[in-house]
Amino acid sequence: MNKEEVNPEVRESLRNQSNRTTKFICKVCGAGFEDGEVLDSHIAEAHHPKRTVTVKDIVSIVFDGTLNFPKTKAEIIQEAERNKDIKPEITPEIIDTLRNLPDKRFNDQADLVHAIQTTTVSQKVK
Repeated sequence: MNKEEVNPEVRESLRNQSNRTTKFICKVCGAGFEDGEVLDSHIAEAHHPKRTVTVKDIVSIVFDGTLNFPKTKAEIIQEAERNKDIKPEITPEIIDTLRNLPDKRFNDQADLVHAIQTTTVSQKVK
């Protein structure tokens, strides 16, 4: 097949193909971007390492919006660890926050909120 035999529409599509190639890929989630500044902005907003993990993150991401109490720290971590490969939203920050919780049984969401806030504050002081 020579160059003349290629359909003009296909040739045009192939010519424009390089313009549509993703040049910047997020190493955290795999999203593609054509501009480095857009990638940097994405990383800062979506994957900022200093982002504070909230109870809402834990309940909505790890437990699909429903967390039945009481739960121990070990049960909460076990659920997160079990699902982290199928839910990319379960970030290392979420796992770290859970691991830093006190070893206890959480009787309700308020108990868990207090533990996360206390843990987050004590980590910032260190």
